[in-house]
Amino acid sequence: MEKLVLDNSSTLDSRQREMLQFETEWYPLGGGSSRQIVEQFGVDDRDFFAEVGRLVDNDPPEALTQAELRRMREVIRRRLWMAR
Repeated sequence: MEKLVLDNSSTLDSRQREMLQFETEWYPLGGGSSRQIVEQFGVDDRDFFAEVGRLVDNDPPEALTQAELRRMREVIRRRLWMAR
């Protein structure tokens, strides 16, 4: 899987950059496994996707097209719904 470089990384702290990078890589496959999220970030799906959703809304990755951002947001919404 090719790693995208996030252009807005200067406005985010390192953990936020890692979370956004993770989801940028995994959203085409449904957002990454719950186990990976817990192991890498120490939070459950709901907290992870809530934070990533805020990041995407406030400071979307400039490397993604509008169609890619739309798809990423769909994955985030679905994962938040599933984590209820």
